[in-house]
Formats: sequence, structure tokens, C-alpha cells
Amino acid sequence: MEIRQATPFDIEEIFDIYQQIAQKHFDNAPNAFNPPSQEDKSFLLSKIQDDAWWFAVAESKGQIVGYAMARLDRNETVPFLAKTLICRLNTIVVDQTVQAKGMGRALIEACKSWAFESGAVEVRLEVMSFNEDAVGFYEHMGFETLSHTMNLKL
Repeated sequence: MEIRQATPFDIEEIFDIYQQIAQKHFDNAPNAFNPPSQEDKSFLLSKIQDDAWWFAVAESKGQIVGYAMARLDRNETVPFLAKTLICRLNTIVVDQTVQAKGMGRALIEACKSWAFESGAVEVRLEVMSFNEDAVGFYEHMGFETLSHTMNLKL
């Protein structure tokens, strides 16, 4: 397995994996997520091409089996929030057919290294509560709950 920077040539394989998690999110929270669409492919491609984003793929036997995207963020506007540099792990997805084989762990470790080398003091991510496997994985990786996002349907 290899973790490497994504390129525009990877977009089709990335999009195939993306559709798995996008469909799961839509099925479980249709009020918050749209079904996967071609517009999403353009969004992902724009992040691959944007130097402000770290976008990596996990590749095994010449096939992309997962990806992660993150960016650096520093609060500059809210006075009561710390102004430390943090890494926001926006998305991490591993193909359902190869989960629990170390791909997610390798992507997290690569993200942590990039964030540390960039001067970040922590990695933060958001995970939907219905995604219990992901919650368990992140907890196993050492992530702790910092807050809860709640909603009230009207």
C-alpha cells in the first residue's frame, strides 16, 4: 500500500469511492445531504487542484482504495476561540471492500504528519452519529469528542 498526493487523473477512482459514503450520508440524513451527483466530482477535482488542500489517496496493487482531504485553519475572527493552527480533516473514505485492512489508519497517519509538518497543533474532524463504524474507528485512533452538532427539524 502507498499513500500519495492525488492528481486530477485519479478523479474517476476517487469519485467511485466517494459515492459509497455520499449515498450512505444521503440515506441516513436526507435533510442534510444531497444524493451523489456529477457536481460532486467537480468539487472533488477542484480540491485536488487547490494547493490549500492536502488531498491524498491510498493505493494498493495499482488501484485507489481510499482518500483523505484536509486543510489548515486558524481562527482569526472570534475573540473567545483559540488562534492556534489546526488541521481540519474534511473527508476520509476507504472503499467498503477493503475496510479494516489498515488503509484508513495509513491515511490518518499521513494526514497527521502533514499537519504536524505544517505547524498544526491538532487534527479535527466531524463525523455523523449514524456512522457508528467510523466513530469507533476514530476513537480507536485516539480522537476524542470535542462537541456535538445537534439539529431541530421544523
